[in-house]
Amino acid sequence: MSEEMPAEIRGTAEGAKRAAEKAIPRMREGEEEEGEDEQQRNNPYYFPYRRSFQTRLGDEEGKFKLLQRFAEKSPLLKGIKNYRLAMLEANPNTFVLPFPCDFEAIYVGTNGKGTITFVTHENKESYNIERGTVVRNPAGSTAYMVNQDNREKLTIAVLELPVNTPGKSQAFYPAGNGNPQSYFQTFSSEIFETVLNTPREKLEKLFEGQRGQQRQKRQQGGFRRAKPEQIRAMSQQATSPRHRGGEILAINLLSQSPVYSNQNGRFFEASPEEFQQLQNMDVAVAASNINQGAIFVPHYNSKATFVVLVTEGNGYIEMVCPHLSRQSQGSRSGRQDRREQEEEEEEEEEEERIAEYKKVKARLSLGDVFVIPAGHPFTFVASRNENLKTIGFGIHAQNNKRIFLARKKNLMRHMDSEAKEISFGVPSKLVDDILNKPEESYFMSFSQQKQRGSEERRGNPLASFMDFSRLF
Repeated sequence: MSEEMPAEIRGTAEGAKRAAEKAIPRMREGEEEEGEDEQQRNNPYYFPYRRSFQTRLGDEEGKFKLLQRFAEKSPLLKGIKNYRLAMLEANPNTFVLPFPCDFEAIYVGTNGKGTITFVTHENKESYNIERGTVVRNPAGSTAYMVNQDNREKLTIAVLELPVNTPGKSQAFYPAGNGNPQSYFQTFSSEIFETVLNTPREKLEKLFEGQRGQQRQKRQQGGFRRAKPEQIRAMSQQATSPRHRGGEILAINLLSQSPVYSNQNGRFFEASPEEFQQLQNMDVAVAASNINQGAIFVPHYNSKATFVVLVTEGNGYIEMVCPHLSRQSQGSRSGRQDRREQEEEEEEEEEEERIAEYKKVKARLSLGDVFVIPAGHPFTFVASRNENLKTIGFGIHAQNNKRIFLARKKNLMRHMDSEAKEISFGVPSKLVDDILNKPEESYFMSFSQQKQRGSEERRGNPLASFMDFSRLF
């Protein structure tokens, strides 16, 4: 017969047991967070701001940052490998030195107010730029900018399409002080003495003045502090987005009528079909503002691959991807030593493999970038505490269609009842009751969503969508 355990020992043992039981969920939560962090690091479509942008030019007055090459991150992004995304940041009352570029580009204001000027051998065009302004640089032009504001930083997102070396862009500066170097200083002195009909001593004064400015103000990079009167002079002749004849030279995206809108969010878009200046690059520009705790209803793009930049707030994205196996999301991403033969073998294996889908998920915050390939169903969800604001560049956007998977405007509404019954294996009325909700389209709130099913499904309101996505 076993002896009874003393009370004090029994109490201590029970306390230890309760502590252990409480610790286990915390350990599991920690393990889940670690697994989620690892998944985000290996996500081939997710570019976190701190790790993915490299400062190419900068000083205390501003920075020009370039995103990692898309195809370098993953071979899954080869379709947009020739494009680059950059961010330009200029402090208050700062001038950005003139730079002609070997790329076509679309500039989108994401914060602050400034003036952007394009100069060619024929004319000059200046535009006021603020949040939502979209401007495309004229071919062969030289650009310079100024931050008009005394307090707020000017930030501009730039989508580049290099014309010389695909995926590699390079700016050339006519004026500089060694960093950046002026291209005038690269030519032989004899050349410019002859071309400008100016003695060498006078030419040296020009470039010595720039070097003296560098020593005096200790400035490097392509940014300079400007005086208030200089800023006013450069901004006086600038115009807000306007028309010239039948051509729209600049767009204020946020002043357009939203494509989708309700009490839970708004979505704006400028397409190449509507705006001539976007046609050469075959790019659409979009902006969304999803209210806190709201969802952008799951959908996919028929042709365009969208490069989405978070400009304000927090949230997350879920996307369905057929290219990642269940066991190794992103395990093949970021390997620069991949050989073409290996890629071809993987593509052949993928074609032969029965369709499998992976939920790709990423937490999003200011400056993060996420790439959404054409044909991939996805949804954005804003955090409970603040709105989620983004801008997106849709590459290969000509004649792109946005296909919604649920609510009022969804593709299932147009399917034959028999097709729905065969596809889902349930009566078509049940499919309609679930997918064809009449209340809201495009944006919806978590708080207004009816709670159905088990506690597990209540914790994951998108589970039905993820099950539905297996059909594709």
